[in-house]
Amino acid sequence: MNQGAATSVAIVLLPGFSMGALGVLMERFTLAGGAAPLIFSCCGEKMVAAEHGVQVQAQVLPPLPLTAHTLIVCGGRQSQPMPRETSEQLLRHARGATYRIGIGGGVLLMAQAGLLDGHRVSLAEGLRPQLQQTGRPVVPEGSPFTRDANLWTCSSEDGLPLMLDTLLPVWSGEGDDGGLQLQSEVEDRLTLAEAQALMRNNLAEPLATGEIAGYLGISSKKLERIFKRFVGQLPARFYIGLRLSLARDLLHHSSLSIEEIGKRCGFSSPSHFSRAFRNHFGCTPRTERQQFVSMWEPLAGWGAGNRACIAG
Repeated sequence: MNQGAATSVAIVLLPGFSMGALGVLMERFTLAGGAAPLIFSCCGEKMVAAEHGVQVQAQVLPPLPLTAHTLIVCGGRQSQPMPRETSEQLLRHARGATYRIGIGGGVLLMAQAGLLDGHRVSLAEGLRPQLQQTGRPVVPEGSPFTRDANLWTCSSEDGLPLMLDTLLPVWSGEGDDGGLQLQSEVEDRLTLAEAQALMRNNLAEPLATGEIAGYLGISSKKLERIFKRFVGQLPARFYIGLRLSLARDLLHHSSLSIEEIGKRCGFSSPSHFSRAFRNHFGCTPRTERQQFVSMWEPLAGWGAGNRACIAG
């Protein structure tokens, strides 16, 4: 890709967009293209609110079509109804783009604008009723991201890094479009992302490896091979690491009892929790909490003393 095309990236933010997705997009496209993407608002406002209320400054989309080589429509997990004028405006700007990318609720707006007719797309389950209401001939899929020619869609920020790993080598001219990755590798990475999402959503009541494999429609052996290949661990080992990392965060930053933390992280008894924690981190949960408190207490006292001096 020549330098002019590489710098021509426009990100259109929708109200309630994912701040995490925007951060990943800015970082990865800047590194790949050598210049930061331009950020636009499609709502006529110069400030756009993210899903958690953070306001981001943006340029208002101009009346005349952009000359962007890549147009990205970034939404969040929810989507607000957009007026017809907004859909028509997006359609004008997207016609000249070589790459069209939708994320979260941005996929829904692209469908509403007619940009996805006849295409396969990744869309969050919660947004599919709204997609049906548009009446557009779009085929939603359950995978974290979908590529259909130069149209790329991602259901949420969770699958965005994996999608960009696949897209950017070709986008930047460093990869072969016919061999981004072997199809089997792409499918395996998607399976890995889906398995990890299942684990993160079921920390309090852990699933067995066979249950996770069943949800994904593969065998336990295949799931184990995928984890060994890309993570270097078996699924069960990776899973317990997630649960214990959460437990350590709760020990550090909550007042929950050790027994309650163990329950919230899926351990059947305090002794089971203590043994697993010690095997993973080298100390018991009680010792971990005491060490963290003793480390931060002097700093807290120093800060309080300085505040008192300043006030005096």
